Amino acid sequence: MPTRFIQTVRSRLLYKMLIIYSALTLVPLGIVSTAFYVRSDQLLEKKETEAVQQNLNETASKIDARLYEVRKRLSKLGEQEAILSLLARDARQGGEEPGEDRSRLENAAAEMLQSELEQARNHVGEFIDNIYLINKAGAIYSTDERKRLQYVEAFRLLPFEFKGVPQWAFFTDHGRMACDLKLYAEEAKMTPDTEIGMLVITVDPHKVTQLYDAYEPGAFYIANADNLVLSSKRPTDIGQLAAAGSVGNSLIVRQKSQFAEFQYIRLAPAGTSTLVKKQALFALAVTLAAWLAVVVATHAILRRITNPIRRLNRLMRKAELEEYQIYQQVKGSDEIAMLCRGYNQLITRTERLIETNYKNELKVREAELKAIRMYINPHFLYNILEYISVISQSPEKAKYVPDVVRKLSGIFRFSITPGDIFVPLETELVFVENYLQIHQYRFGDRLAYSVDLPPMFRKVAVPRLILQPLVENCIIHGIDRLPGGGRIDIAVREDDFHLAIEIRNDAPETPERDEEAEEEPPTSWRERTRRGLGSGMDNVNDRIRYHYGSDYGVKLARDAGGVTVRVTLPIQLWQGEAAG
Repeated sequence: MPTRFIQTVRSRLLYKMLIIYSALTLVPLGIVSTAFYVRSDQLLEKKETEAVQQNLNETASKIDARLYEVRKRLSKLGEQEAILSLLARDARQGGEEPGEDRSRLENAAAEMLQSELEQARNHVGEFIDNIYLINKAGAIYSTDERKRLQYVEAFRLLPFEFKGVPQWAFFTDHGRMACDLKLYAEEAKMTPDTEIGMLVITVDPHKVTQLYDAYEPGAFYIANADNLVLSSKRPTDIGQLAAAGSVGNSLIVRQKSQFAEFQYIRLAPAGTSTLVKKQALFALAVTLAAWLAVVVATHAILRRITNPIRRLNRLMRKAELEEYQIYQQVKGSDEIAMLCRGYNQLITRTERLIETNYKNELKVREAELKAIRMYINPHFLYNILEYISVISQSPEKAKYVPDVVRKLSGIFRFSITPGDIFVPLETELVFVENYLQIHQYRFGDRLAYSVDLPPMFRKVAVPRLILQPLVENCIIHGIDRLPGGGRIDIAVREDDFHLAIEIRNDAPETPERDEEAEEEPPTSWRERTRRGLGSGMDNVNDRIRYHYGSDYGVKLARDAGGVTVRVTLPIQLWQGEAAG
């Protein structure tokens, strides 16, 4: 089936041109649509990214303000005299000798921590979880003894660049974000020896999400510089690595914090991709609709071009079969119309040439036929006169001379009278019977004949003088050569819807020479009597083929003691000069 389809396409100019024009249309449309899709995707993604980035900047600024407040309060808390005195005393005594002053300092520090926690929650936010004070020996003072620190040593190892400046931890403690401040002895430099303790503020992991409550779970993270999640609406994400690139149809947008080594990560929803897909589908639909419209319009236009060519091709194929037809109703003045008019001129000239050639051929054949008839008439007259001369030399037969001359006169009147080329078959056979009666006067009992003409064939048209040369051959080559004489039987019948005239005569078993083999014309009456008219059968055959074509003619068959000549003609009724 595919091969057949390809052959059909290759054999039809319309399909070829339609495919080419469709491809020439579809390719640019496809390129434009693809470029539109890609460019739209880029612009929409850029626009959406900018919108997400702006929203993230607002959220980051809000969170940074709170982180800055936490650092600021932690820094002020680290400057309190009660805190520094307690830590300095613990550093000197190692935390092992409690006294009245120490108890007083611990109570003051605890009250201060609790007061600071309440103030921080009021001014910064409810997400402040706890405040821890850690001395150099590792003792921890806390606003809530139930919540302990998990990574005390990790807080101690955090690097600090400036004295009195808090630092947000890059890890979580029990899932909590934490801000750490190292405390040093008053007016001392930042060295391990002068370090007296630490202050740590932790953030409630659940309450801190209120700062980015507008985002869906999994759409916003607070992470450290290494993408470790520090805060998320999904607790299971804390402590895990955040995605480094796109997640599904989401796009990750990042924003660094101004007051901590944090980054805010926003996962943009897939709204951009959906919009782009809709735009792509719309562009595809427009492209297909435009392509179909172009195909329909191209098909209609090309049919106006290819239909005349196809019609002209059919006419040319008919012309190859000698069926000439003119292209009717040529419209327009373009190249195709000029081609059709040129074809019409070619057909017209060809028909004229054929008609001229046919007329010339008819004239040639008519001239040949006239020459044949002019040759037959003198030859026939010469033979009859010879027969009269022979009859007149016999006293018994001399009395038939007047009757022979009368029949000869009628025969010549029939043969030379101008007019119809065709005569009814019964008229032709009357002429043949007169000819046979003349020869009966010569041969007497040696010649017998019969004519069988059914009534239905009497008015069948035959060429004039078509049977006389054949009967003459029967006498010359048959009866004349038989000492005891013989018969000539003429029968007319129908054979396969054709007219068949059979002339049979008795003849010697071994003929001296076949009449078709004669090459030289006879030069004397004796030689003519022996050889007959050398071109008699050929002339009859040529005349029949001239009038009716090569399917008709004369055939000769020999059998024991006789020869049969069969003449085949079409069955056509005689209608005067219109016959044939």
